[in-house]
Amino acid sequence: MIFGKLFFEMLKRYQGLLLLFFITIITSGITLFSSGLSAAQTCVYHEEAYQGINLSNLGNELETTGLLGEIHGVVPQDNVFVLSVRDPNNFFKSQQFSVIPGNNKTQEILRKTDRHDQVCLQGKLVENPSPQPHIVVKSAVITESWDGLEGYNNYQYQANIPVDLKYKNQAIFKVHAIDNDGKILVVEYKDKVLPIFVENPELTKDLYRGDLIDLSYTIQPWPRKPTHLNINLKAEIPLKVVDKLVKKHGIEETLTGKLVKFPQSPQIKFDVYAIEVITQGLSRYYTLVNFEDAEEFKTIREKLATIWNNHLETVKEGRNFLINPNIMIEAQGKINIISPQQANPQILLENANQIQVVS
Repeated sequence: MIFGKLFFEMLKRYQGLLLLFFITIITSGITLFSSGLSAAQTCVYHEEAYQGINLSNLGNELETTGLLGEIHGVVPQDNVFVLSVRDPNNFFKSQQFSVIPGNNKTQEILRKTDRHDQVCLQGKLVENPSPQPHIVVKSAVITESWDGLEGYNNYQYQANIPVDLKYKNQAIFKVHAIDNDGKILVVEYKDKVLPIFVENPELTKDLYRGDLIDLSYTIQPWPRKPTHLNINLKAEIPLKVVDKLVKKHGIEETLTGKLVKFPQSPQIKFDVYAIEVITQGLSRYYTLVNFEDAEEFKTIREKLATIWNNHLETVKEGRNFLINPNIMIEAQGKINIISPQQANPQILLENANQIQVVS
């Protein structure tokens, strides 16, 4: 009788701990059971979910079997991770997601990724005041690594953000990305990429990727990483285009610059060569192409590959490309810019003779 009374008193005293213990066991069991059910279905590509790049469908993939895409950009020290997801029926239609690691393990995995790596992410779309979609990721799997810069994996950034921008309120930037009628704007300062919070898209709607802009700005207090900027609408001239790239479209020009190589990636069947042209202290990379004659384009690439391979000892790593600062190329052709989202301006060459090594 005494034993029974003591037992019930102890049970009453520790019922909270016992309840927590049983909840933990039950929760663990549910988690293990759910994981067992979904393990075989994780990272499965459902083509119909990616057609049309519908955010609702992509969000559902993200929350269930995982969203499959390509790392568009990564700067681990700045906590910058960007995922690109493409429409399977339209190469030029894609959606970029700003990726927020949801835990330390996911952050460690994302920090090991490189541009063009194929990944599977599970998580959730999150609401934010920007039209740029953000996702919080609870798990990440690298499904395929890109080795295009193998042997060159120690690039040192020139820009120190936010320190370089902290003690001024105006600077020249290059447009890195523009979308959604100007509501989404990303810029480059030297070699660092910075998102801009746009309150007045009338200022930005006509910009093209590669435009140089004189921007009055303030630094957002949050998030600290990556650094976000606001356009200072109180400035006399908040934004001024100082060099509009699309004005060069269709113009015959002779440009000179260091030889650049964009190694073959999952989206392109071959290496792409370009020249670095510096304007107002900022670099643009003009790709050297011929879309009219496939055989002539092949000859152009072969000539550039021969020049490149003959000077491998002076090749250096760029942010997401390789560059040979010792080889200057002169290229003559028409400038081609056909879309605000075009990654790089192009020089349309008629033949390989329009390329010459000048030093």
